[in-house]
Amino acid sequence: MPFLKAFSRTLGGTSAALFVGSLLLSPAAADMPTPERTTGLLTALTDEVVVPGYESLAVESGALTAVLDTYCAAPDTNSRADVENQFHRLMDAWQRIQIIQFGPVHEDKGTARFQFWPDKRGTGQRQLRNVLNNQDQSVLEPDALAQKSVALGDLQALEYVLFSAPETLSTPNSFVCRYAQAIARHQTTQATQLVRLWTDNGGYRTQVVNAANGTDAFFDEAEAAGRFLNNLAATIDVVRLQKLDRPMGLTLADARPKRTENWRSRRSLRNIQLNMESIRLFLTADDGFGDLLRSIGKETTALQTEATVNEILSDIASFDQPLSDLVEDAEVRSDLESLLSKLRSLQSLVRKNLAQDLGLVAGFNATDGD
Repeated sequence: MPFLKAFSRTLGGTSAALFVGSLLLSPAAADMPTPERTTGLLTALTDEVVVPGYESLAVESGALTAVLDTYCAAPDTNSRADVENQFHRLMDAWQRIQIIQFGPVHEDKGTARFQFWPDKRGTGQRQLRNVLNNQDQSVLEPDALAQKSVALGDLQALEYVLFSAPETLSTPNSFVCRYAQAIARHQTTQATQLVRLWTDNGGYRTQVVNAANGTDAFFDEAEAAGRFLNNLAATIDVVRLQKLDRPMGLTLADARPKRTENWRSRRSLRNIQLNMESIRLFLTADDGFGDLLRSIGKETTALQTEATVNEILSDIASFDQPLSDLVEDAEVRSDLESLLSKLRSLQSLVRKNLAQDLGLVAGFNATDGD
C-alpha cells in the first residue's frame, strides 16, 4: 500500500516488517484505494481541473489586455462595457482555479501575485493609492510590475483601477488606463507561465500523475492525493472564514460590507459560487474523489458530501443581492448563518469522513488559527 511507504522509511528491519504486516491485515487497510485508482484521481483532477483552469486564466487575461488596448485608445460606453465584462470573465477564471494552492502557483511570491486579498492591514491599498495619486510612471515600464509589490499588479489592483473611479479612464491613453493595461499584461505573463510550468515536457503535470513511481515533488500517489484533498478542505475554510464570516461579523452591528471580496465590482457572492463549483468538480469529475470513494464501497460519504455542496450552491443561488448588501440586511442574517453552518458541516465531512475513508490527511492551511 502506498501510504505505508512513508512509515517504512522511518522503521527498520523486523520492526518495519511487523508494523507493515499488521496494517496490511487490518480491515481499514484492506479498504484503501488501489494505487491505480488513486493515480486515476490525480490524472483526472490535473487534466480536467488544473491545466484547463490555468489555460482559461491565460486566455481571459490576454483577452482583457486586447479589450483594454481598444478602450484606452478611444474610450466610449460600448468599449467600457466590454472592459467590465472581460474583467468579470478573468475573475471568473481565477476564482475557478483558486482552489489549487500547490505547485508552480506558489513560486515567485505565491498566489498573492494573482490576488492579494484579504489586505487586512490596508498595506496594498496605501501603495496603490500612492501610485495613482502620483501617477508613478515606473509601473508602466515593461515587466516592471514583476519587480514591485504584488499589491500593485494583482487582480485586486485591477479591480480598484477599473471600478473605484471609472471616470478617470475615460480620457484617451490616460495614466489610469495605461496602468490597467500594464496589470492585464502582467497577469497574462504570469498565467501563461503557469500553463507552461505544468504542461512542458517533464513539467509539474508529470510530477503529479507519475507520483506512484515517486517523483521530485511527491513520495507516492497518496501524498499527491492528500495535497488535492488539502486544497479542497482549505477552499472551504477560505470561503467560510474569510469570504463570509469575516464581513458578517459576530452580530449585524459588526457587519463590514467592505470586507467582502471584490465589493467594488459587486461580485463577492459570485466568487463564492465559483469556489463551490470547483469543490463540486473535485468530487464529481470522472475518477474524482466521489468515484474514488465509491471504488472502496464508501458511497454514503460520496453522496453526503456531494449533496451538501449542492445544497450550499442552491442557497447561494437564492440570494438576489450582492454580498456586500446582504451582510447588513437583518432579514437575511439567519440565511447567511445557515450557510455558514452548512459550510462547517461540509468541512467536517471532508476533513473527517472523506479523509478517513481514503486514508489521506487533509493537513493544515493558511486559514488555520484565524
